[in-house]
Amino acid sequence: MEYINDLTSDSSPKIKKAAQNIIKKRLTGYCSYLLEALTKEIEKPKAWQTQCQLIRSIGIVNCSEALPFLKELIERNYENTVLYRDLAFSIFLLENTRPGELDLSFLFESIKKGNDLQISGACSAILYKKIIPKENDIKKIISGISIFTEDEGRKITPRCYIAAIAHIWPKNEVKGFLESCKESSWPGLVEIAQDALEGKEPKIQLV
Repeated sequence: MEYINDLTSDSSPKIKKAAQNIIKKRLTGYCSYLLEALTKEIEKPKAWQTQCQLIRSIGIVNCSEALPFLKELIERNYENTVLYRDLAFSIFLLENTRPGELDLSFLFESIKKGNDLQISGACSAILYKKIIPKENDIKKIISGISIFTEDEGRKITPRCYIAAIAHIWPKNEVKGFLESCKESSWPGLVEIAQDALEGKEPKIQLV
């Protein structure tokens, strides 16, 4: 457990690096330390990069005990709004830990809420886990996310993540969506959509 000392230190850079290593190595056994570190770091407005790494590590290494706290955090207001994306990413992962079961309720709640970064976070988790929803759910996802295109390219919008996973979804359900993505002002999404239409995994990696 080589990262305990760093996670329990008062140094945000050390905590950030420890969380990054835990993600990279997919290390288990650190959940209580990650949660404790996040509880302290979340109160430091300037430590948002450390906060993001802790949040993502909690989701990636499946710290299910942290789910209630993450759900509490996502209701707060943040100056560094990227936190909404990473919180949603980990919340979605932690709500979908059972093999063969898919819970999309958080994504649909996020769409209803209208926070595009929160929606992006949930969509990025779908991409990360390479999830293939049922066809009716695919329709609902595409319908729900397609309006969130503001500042596309300057930020990764929800449809960028869905376009990046669409190459493994039923082609008849995603063709129209991908064609619309090819009209994006961001060349990256145009390339992702073209790759997906050709049934290829996009060369541009978003997660």
